[in-house]
Amino acid sequence: MLDPRFSKACEHFNQGEYFEAHEVWEDLWNEAHGARHAFLQCLIQVAVALHHGRNGNWNGAKKLCASSLGYLEKGRSDSEPVDLDQLKNSVLDLVLIIERNAAGEPVDIPQFPLPLK
Repeated sequence: MLDPRFSKACEHFNQGEYFEAHEVWEDLWNEAHGARHAFLQCLIQVAVALHHGRNGNWNGAKKLCASSLGYLEKGRSDSEPVDLDQLKNSVLDLVLIIERNAAGEPVDIPQFPLPLK
């Protein structure tokens, strides 16, 4: 059974409330172990990358996107209910947008829903 806090964090994320999503996932992350710990770290970093991107912190956003992909792979075996392949594609698209912004081309940071299975 899915922890209701996880569902609440997903709601925050899907509403573009990335800082709030990160806060809730961090509570779960503190309790997790193994692959679940890495999976939650991935989600936290994606949320904070989006938060930084919205605030124009391109360097921080790009670094978090890169590290989130490593955690995504480490957490793959305990990632229910998220579709990690779709999330990975969204993060890679986000990196391209961040790079365009960092190069001086103003592009809106997308709001994408957390891809659930």
